Amino acid sequence: MFAGARAPSPKLDELVQQHAGQVVRVGLDVTSADSVRDGVTEVSQRVPALDVLVNNAAIRSGSVSNSLEKVDFDDMRLSLEVNAIAPVRVIQGFLPLLRQGSKPVLVNVSSEAGSIGQCWRQAEFDYCMSKAALNMATKLVANYLGSGLRVFALHPGWLRTDMGGAHAPLYPDATAELVAELIEREAGNSGGPEFMAYDGATLPW
Repeated sequence: MFAGARAPSPKLDELVQQHAGQVVRVGLDVTSADSVRDGVTEVSQRVPALDVLVNNAAIRSGSVSNSLEKVDFDDMRLSLEVNAIAPVRVIQGFLPLLRQGSKPVLVNVSSEAGSIGQCWRQAEFDYCMSKAALNMATKLVANYLGSGLRVFALHPGWLRTDMGGAHAPLYPDATAELVAELIEREAGNSGGPEFMAYDGATLPW
């Protein structure tokens, strides 16, 4: 397993030590074409193929809750870059390895916040718009690749992470187990839904 990270992470370093030889940290700044290219090179030197690629990098800006009158457009631009454009860059780089995988699966970690069909918010422009754009990228990639590679967007739920905060109801470890089961189930399922929650429920685009 490879874990891409743009900066040092004590938690990731701990996992790498606990699972020596099973988890490999790869330097990866998804906003940098050079960094992604280097990451692809490092992974391809270790393995000839990938079975699963999870695009998990995302940000939620400090100004995300600002009203329409106070939208920070620099934050919006950065959110779109990280949450919507960068995943396509990563897919483009790692696609050759995925195509060599056994029943390969591509997962873009999205959010119910990116659903236009069930949108209820009146703010959070940068985050919601970036996740809606990621959903469109997911659909386009699925259309492009056809049945040879399972592609879907995943809403992981409200997680108790640095982004989700201490009041979130879901714990990352437990949810990760459900997501792993979902990915395993969806491998080779060319007719499955393309926007799902962590529990497998279908979400509206």
